[in-house]
Amino acid sequence: MKFRIISLLAVSLSLILTNCQPLTSIQIETLVPSQIDFPGNYNLIVFANLDNDINNDQEIDTILYNMITNEMNLGFLDAIKMSAGVDSSAFLFVKGFPDKNKIYYNDTISWDYLDRLANSSRADIFILLDSLKLSMESDIYTNFYSEPTEYYKFRELAVQINWSVFDLFERKRLDSFSYKDTLYWEAYGYSKSQVESNLISLEQSIRETAYFAAYDYGKRILPGWKTEYRYYFNTGNIDFQTASDYVSNNNWDDAAAIWEKYVDHIDKEIASRACFNLAVANEIKGKFLLAIGWAERSNQIKPKTRTRYYIEILKERQQELEKLEKQLF
Repeated sequence: MKFRIISLLAVSLSLILTNCQPLTSIQIETLVPSQIDFPGNYNLIVFANLDNDINNDQEIDTILYNMITNEMNLGFLDAIKMSAGVDSSAFLFVKGFPDKNKIYYNDTISWDYLDRLANSSRADIFILLDSLKLSMESDIYTNFYSEPTEYYKFRELAVQINWSVFDLFERKRLDSFSYKDTLYWEAYGYSKSQVESNLISLEQSIRETAYFAAYDYGKRILPGWKTEYRYYFNTGNIDFQTASDYVSNNNWDDAAAIWEKYVDHIDKEIASRACFNLAVANEIKGKFLLAIGWAERSNQIKPKTRTRYYIEILKERQQELEKLEKQLF
């Protein structure tokens, strides 16, 4: 079992609102769990492309298959690099032409065959491309009303992929997902030859389509980061302005010490703002239960739609934390 120690929150401050506004915005990166029951105690993740007859002509399309598989491998690697707690060295892909019929034999899963594909690597998570369908539309148009005559060409490539994820250790399917996307390219020129050269090649279009299909699916099945914004009150009195300076330097402890002095203030607006800010400070430090408590206290002192919305966000993050603990540690 691998243990991964990772910060639950990366913070970058972004002072977006002007100083005359009561609220200041900060940008944060929050951890979000995988959309599937991704285990945190895996050894290796393996990718295998089971569709080697791209043209559906009952023949193995070796060149096209290798091109697509290699680009998908790069897409998964980049998705892993952008994920949280997943090491790219723990990823590999199966070379050759895996036999789909041996995996899905008589409507059952051949776990022994998957074990053989893992090739004694102790891999226990398998990402499988079960089927792939590509369809393309392309045309060229001439604008005779322009001077000189202008040509326009487009290419539209639609992809549909059926993905699966299996846990070899638990002997169970973790995901079955139908992925659809359409990529579009266009080019202009003053001759047909020029517009043809300006439009990227069909090979490059296929490569980009394959890459993003894997990258997008990787983001679905792996825990990762999401950019969000939070707001805190920077005005109320001179001490709130001092606390805001501390926050600007990422010094949440000293800022919180100031806000704590005002949670019982006779001015309900000041007290509500202090409690709200303490909720934000505790979220930044990963203390979600404390953050929820301070946000609820802020709303009790002076109910606000903004505060109620923030309470829901915090409760959702607390639930996600329980999933993340299983996926990352």
